[in-house]
Amino acid sequence: MNPNPANPQLAEADLDRALATASDSILPSSGFADSVMTAVYREASAPAPLAFPWKRAIPGIGAVVVAAALLIAAVVSFFRSALTRSAPAVFDLQRIANPLTHHATDALWLSVSLVLSLACLLFCRRLVSPR
Repeated sequence: MNPNPANPQLAEADLDRALATASDSILPSSGFADSVMTAVYREASAPAPLAFPWKRAIPGIGAVVVAAALLIAAVVSFFRSALTRSAPAVFDLQRIANPLTHHATDALWLSVSLVLSLACLLFCRRLVSPR
């Protein structure tokens, strides 16, 4: 018994008959399968995307890391020396450059580091420049 006459109950046979039509299969439009397969073949035959040139970027990344470490060390050293003295911290180039040039070995190592930095810069520039 159907308690609601507005919604009649469908028998399973009625449901099967409504769903099973003569055009049961869906067919794509003409040329659709060919155009899809052409696009698939074109994508498959395309060259792989270019990889990031890590070999060329490593010297630059290393230089940035070293420069950042040196900058942090210089700032920490500057503030540490400023806090240990009772005099106010003033930017004095001679006071900052004095520890670097105090000993001959320090000046030598400073020169070596500058030469190595220049060599790294020239090497990176040579790698990046067009041939």
